[in-house]
Amino acid sequence: NGNPTVPQIMLADALGLPMEFPILTAPVRDQFKSLPHCYKVDLASPEHLLAIEVDGNSHRTKRWRYLDKRKTSVLNALGWNVLRFWNEQVLTDMASVIREIRSSMT
Repeated sequence: NGNPTVPQIMLADALGLPMEFPILTAPVRDQFKSLPHCYKVDLASPEHLLAIEVDGNSHRTKRWRYLDKRKTSVLNALGWNVLRFWNEQVLTDMASVIREIRSSMT
């Protein structure tokens, strides 16, 4: 959450998907402790219930790995599929990233 990164912007432009898309957590609030009102995902295809996260190096820390795993669990419980890519993947192999995302939209 916050300012979109260059890889996030590049991927959003290439796919035409909305950035910082909010997904309400109320339907699963009883299944998880202390949930935020919503989770914002870096990119989303709402019609496919597909959330795309573009992670930087901070997500390699133990704390962020835990938070990312929890966010993914909540989104999965809401019926969303979550794809995660590293910034480096987007910057160095955009074509493969796009192929994987598009194959998840079918």
